[in-house]
Amino acid sequence: MADHHVQGSFTFTCTAAESALIEEAWQHAADLLADFTPGEPSAAFLAAFMPTDLANPFNGLLAIFDDPAFPDFGAEIQIEGGAECVVSIYGTTDFQPGPIAELIRHCCQESLTAKPMGFDWSYSCSRPRRDSFGGGWCAIFADHVEFETTQEQLARRLAISAPMPMRDPPDPWIDYPDHPSVDWAAEVLNGDTRLGYLD
Repeated sequence: MADHHVQGSFTFTCTAAESALIEEAWQHAADLLADFTPGEPSAAFLAAFMPTDLANPFNGLLAIFDDPAFPDFGAEIQIEGGAECVVSIYGTTDFQPGPIAELIRHCCQESLTAKPMGFDWSYSCSRPRRDSFGGGWCAIFADHVEFETTQEQLARRLAISAPMPMRDPPDPWIDYPDHPSVDWAAEVLNGDTRLGYLD
């Protein structure tokens, strides 16, 4: 049996209001995952994770997860306060790049409008299984998120450097326009078969 791990660790800065929103969303997700009744959502939370069903104010948050029934970020969070807050997110076994990126996009609109953020992650295996090692990166913008894996980057790079198809050896009369075939015909008619100017 092999164990697969997805790992990531990164830090970013945001406003105090944005960090408070991240912390609230993180706590609601943890409560829902543990089958606890979440606390009352704030107006800022409802604006950031607009519910599609007013009977469930948390379905906007649940929509950022691959499986809404399992709202787990696979990571720990640490927030250091101040005028600008420093947020650290890290996980060593089941780090979830997609939900984490969407959490930041929904909660940090002001900071993302000023400057995009990003992070990378890795995946590995306890046994040497083929295609079980690699990683990827994520760029977070105010209106969208972009992802790419190292496998995708490698495949694209190998395709760029693929060898060109074999060609026939160059024909001096076709491939060298300075010496057109009429020159060759004139030389043959004059008995001059030396191609000295091609030497």
